[in-house]
Amino acid sequence: MRLRCFFIFVFLSIVLFSIGSETTASPAEHVAVPYGPAEFPDWQRDLRRAEILSFGALPFVTFVSSIYYDVYRYYSNDRQEGYLPWPLKKSENAIGLSEAEQKNIVFYSASISVGVAIFDFGYRTMKRAIQNSKAEKRNQGYIDPIQIEPVMNADPTSE
Repeated sequence: MRLRCFFIFVFLSIVLFSIGSETTASPAEHVAVPYGPAEFPDWQRDLRRAEILSFGALPFVTFVSSIYYDVYRYYSNDRQEGYLPWPLKKSENAIGLSEAEQKNIVFYSASISVGVAIFDFGYRTMKRAIQNSKAEKRNQGYIDPIQIEPVMNADPTSE
């Protein structure tokens, strides 16, 4: 009974809050503006790229890891017919993976995906640092053609 009252209270609070927070502004005033190139620092964009790479690579790495593990398992069990790799398996006599083996495949796949993302993050960071150091070396010998020199005693009243 108390749990039901609690859920009703939470539901009503959410409904009343959402009704009370409506604004009378027109939709034309709320126009979404895309992010600019200077909106986020480089490390945040690289970190986001690494996140996308790790999650994007995970299904492919898992697929390849499971195939490699099937081949490894086939040869480690003296090439018995029950342990044939995936495309050659026959459902009648195939020996399934244990729960521990499945967990290991997922763990290694996730580790490899994160490793790919870390490698890409490091590569991009080093590449940017090298480009910045080259730009600094190029600009180090640059002499500004306009130089302002102060004139001494330019004020006639000071003499």
